[in-house]
Amino acid sequence: MAPSKKYPYQNLSLADLPDEFWGDIPEFEGIYKASNLGRIKSLDREIDHPLSHHKQFLKGKVLKQSITRYKNIKTGEPMVELGVCLSKSGKQYYFITRRLIYSVFMINIDYKQDCLCVINADGDGFNNAITNLKLVTKSQKTKRTYLRERMDSFLKKADRSKWGKIYGGYVKSKPVKQLTIKGKLIHQYESIREAARKTGCDAKSIIAAARGVLQHAKGFKWEYAKEE
Repeated sequence: MAPSKKYPYQNLSLADLPDEFWGDIPEFEGIYKASNLGRIKSLDREIDHPLSHHKQFLKGKVLKQSITRYKNIKTGEPMVELGVCLSKSGKQYYFITRRLIYSVFMINIDYKQDCLCVINADGDGFNNAITNLKLVTKSQKTKRTYLRERMDSFLKKADRSKWGKIYGGYVKSKPVKQLTIKGKLIHQYESIREAARKTGCDAKSIIAAARGVLQHAKGFKWEYAKEE
């Protein structure tokens, strides 16, 4: 079901919209462009015909974007994410639209390597205008989710009866290891409180990452270490 509000991505006309401009999509230059309003289009081009040695002309068009819908596990509120398929050298590649738009008009990011996320600033997944996109760390994204009350901290449900000595009401005095995203050890701390103090990372996020609730905290992996 389409959204009740009209968004630029729904307009499939090749005519530019008011205040719209286009930029090349990295690694797809000369094939596709993205607009500052969140639209994606293919360009006029010639390709090799699959059954002959002749060239085949393909006329450019604005691409129809797919809608992925899911519900927030806590609130049940609907959430959406727009995506698009791009073709190159006979292969298809799926992209999340907001990442494409950000890569064209801001910077191209290796999301797995850099542990960064592009979010819709107003929370509207249909609105992928560059002015509505924001780059955040995964920790910032998680914190934003907590503040919007779309996720409960695992500490609210955690069984603390078997926890050892605590500091500040929640930080367990247990050694913890700080690792790179690829798993290389950076440092081992005597407690989560020490790790939080020396790295500036929120202690709750470190606990959540060490327990597997979060994949990362402040761009690092965290694991509990064996107590000597």
